[in-house]
Amino acid sequence: MRIRLYWLIIFLLIAVGAFYFYQDKQPALSYHFAEQFDGNDYEGIYDFFNGSAEEYRVSFPFNSRIIVPWLASKVGTGDIIKDFQVVNFIFTLLAVVITFLLWRELGFDLKWIWFGFFWLIFHWTGMIRLNAFDPITVDLPLYLFQALFLLLILKRQFVWLLILGPIATIQKESFIALLLILTCYGWYHNKRNEDGFYNLKLIAGALLLSIITKLEASYFFPALEKGRGPIITILFHMRELLYHPFKLIRWVAAFFMAFGPFLVVALLTLPKNRRFDNKRVLLVLFSMVYALFGIFAGGDMTRIIFLGFPFIMSLIMFELQEISMKNFIVLSLLSVPLMMITRTIPDPAFSWDAWQSWYPEFASLKIVLIYFGYALFITLFSKFYLLKSN
Repeated sequence: MRIRLYWLIIFLLIAVGAFYFYQDKQPALSYHFAEQFDGNDYEGIYDFFNGSAEEYRVSFPFNSRIIVPWLASKVGTGDIIKDFQVVNFIFTLLAVVITFLLWRELGFDLKWIWFGFFWLIFHWTGMIRLNAFDPITVDLPLYLFQALFLLLILKRQFVWLLILGPIATIQKESFIALLLILTCYGWYHNKRNEDGFYNLKLIAGALLLSIITKLEASYFFPALEKGRGPIITILFHMRELLYHPFKLIRWVAAFFMAFGPFLVVALLTLPKNRRFDNKRVLLVLFSMVYALFGIFAGGDMTRIIFLGFPFIMSLIMFELQEISMKNFIVLSLLSVPLMMITRTIPDPAFSWDAWQSWYPEFASLKIVLIYFGYALFITLFSKFYLLKSN
């Protein structure tokens, strides 16, 4: 049954209410007392565009992520946090609209759409709560751009990728990887099925335009450091993994923290379904990209993995469409502790250890093992009880 559009109004109202509630109840990060946070670099871009800084002094990789700080600088309240909050609010609403249309296109039941938006809006590292805590950010448009990216592919409206690709790239360069994967898979799909589903000229054109846009952004807005780039960053994190293999446990715990018990069950059922489905393959490929980003693209794994929400949550919902209502309720209840709904995110400027305890990638060994142990319990419980009773 196709979900009626009036539900979109309900989800938008919930998002608006949550946005203003957490803006009031969740204290913002004290950026100038926590210099290692990305917002300090984005403030440098903001200051350059509003004229309060004469020189562009921004570190890699933040230097080319110009679109959100530029938009925030045009709001003009005189308060950087308020300016970013206005931009975040607009992209929050747009992300809800496009995500709703994407999930309608994928044919999900209403209960799944309710769950997906509840997780996106109320999870502590989700679209609203984390960005109430850390408002000087460029992350929020990713939820919009990636959901729109999927929607355009499913509707075969590839010409719009020529516009979306470059815009999304100067929001975050990771979009180039998605276009590269799409180009490779589109070539394979067309060759395998001989149906010409993917317009490779338009997709490759979008990829080329996005790469050119990235190069131009880096040329006109150069990084303070010389010689750094995405390949160097990936190699650094690969080396770190070799030296610190426990990072794999942290990565598993961070993945579980980001998407909870439903992810575990989806991964258990994924190998059992061997049928070829174009939608499913796309969701798997892009979800794998974000799984790899989580371990090789930066230190804050939980945040990075959650940014793959349009792909990963859609894959979870796609795989578990036939799950029984009883098991859906059980998994929902088991998911609640990971959302930390009744708590506020600590300010790392004054409570560093408390803040770290929220993140499996930074937390103490004891806390990481608690998260990992909970994931293991869910795995065994699902494999030997839930899936057999489904």
